[in-house]
Order: sequence, then structure tokens, then C-alpha cells
Amino acid sequence: MRTVIRDKYAKLDDVLRPVATDARSGVTRMPESVLAADVGGTNIRVALVDASGQILLRQESNTPKQGSAKEISKLISVLTGKILKEGSGFGPVREFGLAIPAIIDYANGAVLESPNLPHLNGFQLGPHVANNTGLDVRLENDATAAAIGEHWLGAGRGATNVIGVTLGTGVGGGLILGGEVFHGVDGTAGELGHICVEPEGPLCGCGSCGCVEQFASATAIVRQVKERFSEGHSSTLIRSANFTAADVFNAAKDGDKLSIEVFETAGYYLGIALAGLVNVLNPEVIFITGGVSGAWEMFIARTLQQVEKRAFQRPTERVKIVRGKLGDDAGILGAAKIVIAQAGKGSS
Repeated sequence: MRTVIRDKYAKLDDVLRPVATDARSGVTRMPESVLAADVGGTNIRVALVDASGQILLRQESNTPKQGSAKEISKLISVLTGKILKEGSGFGPVREFGLAIPAIIDYANGAVLESPNLPHLNGFQLGPHVANNTGLDVRLENDATAAAIGEHWLGAGRGATNVIGVTLGTGVGGGLILGGEVFHGVDGTAGELGHICVEPEGPLCGCGSCGCVEQFASATAIVRQVKERFSEGHSSTLIRSANFTAADVFNAAKDGDKLSIEVFETAGYYLGIALAGLVNVLNPEVIFITGGVSGAWEMFIARTLQQVEKRAFQRPTERVKIVRGKLGDDAGILGAAKIVIAQAGKGSS
């Protein structure tokens, strides 16, 4: 087994090529299926995916809240083992694409920094999972993987310049620019959740203040409701000891004023961030995915209002700001697409 190294500037022609060449036979082949995982702050999902993007089997578990890096790696391996056992009839599996909410050291398969999974900081997750599973493991930032997935089969299909925004436990981003997956010089490009939209705003896990993640993530939605409780605001949610962003959404649908205001605030700050991206990158498509995107109707009007107010007219008229089409499967499908395309390269 080995951890596969990725170039920082991976062209989509390479990353998304649908076939690969077997180094021993020289025969162009399509891998029958690969494993892919999306490791999030709330859940870990692992799936067996075929070359067309069909998910054949899946396993899911809650992410250990107090678990060590090795415990998270072990859980990934346990879920993987279940799928390999159940899916033995689908043919041999050699490749494993792993989407992680982190800044990644692509050369060593290590997690450099993960604000929402800090136990993984500095951990060589790729080699560890490779050692446990016997598979060739390739890491990718989860939001970049989602962008690749949506570009392949979803909202960004056919576009050359795509920005993906993932609203989940945190806020992530993925960039496809000029037909290439863009990681930046140090592999840190696409951290859209850490665009500052309120200089004196709440402290963020990244060390800065007022990041859009502190307003538009699922964690921020819950925090803002609780903060408003402490300021004397009322809500139907005040009767609940523990509530989630989904509960806030349901309360907003039922007309809860405080919940509606929190989602509108999220949309406002998200719009400020997206307006800057429109001005700087001039994309064709910005898609928004992740759990909070399920509350689309609660925030998108404010988001679009801020983009129209703050961005240049021509790129604003061009860009399509849409919901992702693949839902929770975007990251898994993107991770799968990377290893499907790269299967066989560098093997001996």
C-alpha cells in the first residue's frame, strides 16, 4: 500500500480523465470501482463508487467527538472493511479517495490544520489509513472534493470557472479556475470560510475574527441563537436544552422571528464574501452545498442582494449562484473521481 502524492496544480484534464493506463500491461482501463470517504465534523461517510459515479454501497457513522486522530482513522478503516466485505462481488478495489475538512500536506498525506477536527492536526492520516486498509490512499480537502464532484455530475457540469461553497459544521470552499483545480502555492487556496466579513466579529477557530464561518455555518447558526437568548430575545427554541441548526430551520419555517433573523444574518454575510469572490475571480457558477444549504429559502435572498449591491455589474449578471445538486454525496463523488482518474498512474 502507499499514499499517492498529488500535484498542487492538478489540471482537470488529468484529475478528471475518465480512464487510466495500467503500467504493467500498457492497456487503458477503467477501474470498476473505488472507495471514497467524506470525513466531517459530524459524520464519517464511506462509499463504494463505480466509474460512472453510481454509489454502490455506503456506510456511515458519527464522528467521535472526543476521539483521537488514531480513533478517527480506525473508524474510517472499520467502515471501509465493512464495505469491502459486502462489496466483494463488485471486483477488486485498490484506490481510496479521502475528503477531509483540512489544509493538507499533499506530499506526505498529512493533515496540517483542521479547525473543526483539531485532533487530526499534524497527523499522517493518509499513510495511517493506507496501512490499516492496504489501499492506495489519496487525500483531498473536502470542499475541493465537493467542487470536483459537482463539476463532474452536478451544478458545475460544463463550466470552466466554478466556485464551490460548503455550508456545514464549518464553511469550506473549492476552486476550479480556467479548467484546473486550484490549490495555491502551499495547498491552502479555497479557504472561503475564513474570509473576514466583520473585522470586530467573533473569534474564529482559525485564529482570526469575523470570518464568514462564524455567521453562516451550522455551528454559527446555533451559537447566534444562544447568544440572542442571553441578550433577552425570545424564541420557541428556548424550551430546548440542545438544538441543532436543523431545529433552527424548522423553527424559522414555523415563523419563529429570532430563527428567521439568524438565517438572514447568515445570508447577509455570505453575500458579502461571495461579492468579493465575484469581483476577484469572475466565475461562471457558484454553487452552495452542505447541510445549511437545506435552508436555502431562508438566506438566499439576502445573499443575492449583497452580491448585486457590492460586486461589479457584468460579472454579477453572468454568474449563476445555485444550490448544489449532489447534496451530501458531493464530497464522496469528488474524492472518488480523483482516484478513478488517477488509477494506475505510478503503479509498478
